[in-house]
Order: sequence, then C-alpha cells, then structure tokens
Amino acid sequence: MSKMSPHRGRLTRAIVGLCALGFAALVAIDDAAANEQRHGLACSAAAQPDPFELYGDAMRFRVLRNGSPVGTHTVTFSRQGRDIIVESRFDVQVELLFITAYEYEYRAIDTWRNGCLAAMQAWIDNNGARHEVVASADGDRLIIDGPGGRETAPLGIYPTHHWNAGVLQSDIVLNTITGRVAQVRIVDHGIETVTINGENRPARHFGYTGELQNQVWYDERGRWVKMRFQGSDGSTIEYVCEACARNLTASR
Repeated sequence: MSKMSPHRGRLTRAIVGLCALGFAALVAIDDAAANEQRHGLACSAAAQPDPFELYGDAMRFRVLRNGSPVGTHTVTFSRQGRDIIVESRFDVQVELLFITAYEYEYRAIDTWRNGCLAAMQAWIDNNGARHEVVASADGDRLIIDGPGGRETAPLGIYPTHHWNAGVLQSDIVLNTITGRVAQVRIVDHGIETVTINGENRPARHFGYTGELQNQVWYDERGRWVKMRFQGSDGSTIEYVCEACARNLTASR
C-alpha cells in the first residue's frame, strides 16, 4: 500500500474538519428550530400583531386589590426605526388608616425587532427592595440577567407583559419580575363578559398553570383586556380595562 503524502494528509484532515464544523452548525440550526417549534416560538415581523392597530399608542388598566382601587398599569408603544418600543409601568399604593402601608413600582422597556423580543430592561421596587432584570438577544438566544443570576432562553420567548396574544401558543415565558424562564401551560376557559373601556363585552379567558399562576382575558381581536392574579399576601389583584381597545365600536 502506498503512503499518503504529508500534503495530501493535511488536506484530508482539513476537509474532514470543515465537514465536521458544517455538520455541527447544521445540528445547532436544527436544534434551535426544534426548540422554537417545541415551545411554540417563532420570530416573524409579518406574524407579530400591530400594537398601534390594536391599542393605539397607549393602554391603561385600573388595578384593584380585593375590589378596592390601589393603582394603575399603563403600556405605551412607540417606534424607533423598524423597532417597536413597549414601555410598561405598574404602580400600587396600599393605604392603612391614611398611611401608605405598602408600595410597589414596576417599569420595563422592551425592544421588539422582526417579531422577537430583542432587548428588555425592568426595574422593580417592592416596598423599598429594588432589583433589575436585563435581557438581550445573542444569536438565536436571549441572555437574561436577574436577581437569581443568568439564564438563557430561545429567541422568540414572550415576556410576561401580556399585550401580545402570541404568547398563548407558548409553554415557556420570561418572568420579567424574577428574570426566570417559567414553564407554563395556558388553558382556554372560554368566553366570558368583562368590562372593556367602560362597556360589558365578551372576551376569552385563559388560565396559566405551572410555574406561573395567572388569569388573562383577550377580546376577539386578540387585545389584552383583563388580568387577575394572587398577590404575595394572598389578596386578589385584578386589572380592569379603562382604555385598552382601539376602535372598539368597529369590532362589533
């Protein structure tokens, strides 16, 4: 058997190495695609709902605690080039005997690009205890830094800001308060009557189970119109829509 020349041997090893790298890249792409498909995630600017068409440039909820008003939750939308900027603000004050017994402030800014969350920064002040959650896209992943450390999630994960009804197809969400990726199951509980912009109207009720417990309602156009969850003290927190549906009469 004839010996392989050193030059030919190096060329063969180089070709094999390139093939291995190409195969590894294909496997990584396939894994990322499978991950997105498994979790119901996909980035598509065409598929993303237009928040300006659904909500205008802002939406607002009145926040109730055990039926009594304690604050507001507002969401505003703007554009920076092709990006959509979503700012969420949640402010609560609980008073006891004319003294503020508890305060909670939450503010977050999301950047949506090509149908995906590309960046997020959230500031939380829980009665004086403050922390931040920061997320940014890195290739096909979202890198998340929160009070519990760093996590990664597939690009296309939805944050728990609820305005985008695409989240209903997912089984993971980014908990924007803790910075953790939460495994969830979202169950359709059917049509109910809720108050939207001061009117009683039908909306579909969805319940989160798993690592996040929450109840949300969307109208027939996929607009977020109500939410209810249990506070850390066991109280019932409810969001009542004051201005969260653009062109309401046209959707009848």
